[in-house]
Amino acid sequence: MSITENVEKVVATFQEGRALSEHEHSLDELLSKLNAFEPRYRSVAFEGASMGFALAHNFETWKQYAKTAEKHATQVHIGLGWAIAEKQLDLPSYLDQIEAELQVKVLDGFGYWNGLFQRRATIRTQQIPGNVTAEFQAGFDQGVGRAIWYITKGDVAKGVNIINHFAEERRGNLWQGIGVASTYVGGCSDELIAELKSASNEFKMNLMKGIEVARESMRRAGL
Repeated sequence: MSITENVEKVVATFQEGRALSEHEHSLDELLSKLNAFEPRYRSVAFEGASMGFALAHNFETWKQYAKTAEKHATQVHIGLGWAIAEKQLDLPSYLDQIEAELQVKVLDGFGYWNGLFQRRATIRTQQIPGNVTAEFQAGFDQGVGRAIWYITKGDVAKGVNIINHFAEERRGNLWQGIGVASTYVGGCSDELIAELKSASNEFKMNLMKGIEVARESMRRAGL
């Protein structure tokens, strides 16, 4: 599949996962339906279901879902970030209840949602929400970087142009998000990967770190 086709497949799978979670399934039934998704996109379905579950239930009930879906912990916590952003919930109070290594995933989802649905503020004018403190900005910017990859659908020149409008100290985390998204979405030719490495310039190590983060989350999920 091309990058564009993969992006469309990811979006559709996310929405299917979310829709499943919003019906009156038992947790076991929901997990069975999610595990029936094509392996390549299964974690995306768990991510969408996580968002829907968080929107439809209280946090304690969402924790039960997260525990049973632990294999997909990265995407499940990203889905929680989507829900926090959409419902405009108190981000710090949720982060306080999440273990440190997964907080960045919640922030990634929060940043990704803002990059997609608050595009003028987040991408065009590079604003940071008031509830994202300096301590949590790295995770937020990684999510924004992922959103840039999805918005540009792998057009490196467009992505670089967007990133270069951000303050220099934010670009490394944006490039890390590009690394995660480009790996997870797939569809990249060898030529495009070479172009990405060249375009990232001094942020090449951030790009490579993002690639490794994505590979590790996919490995944990058995993809």
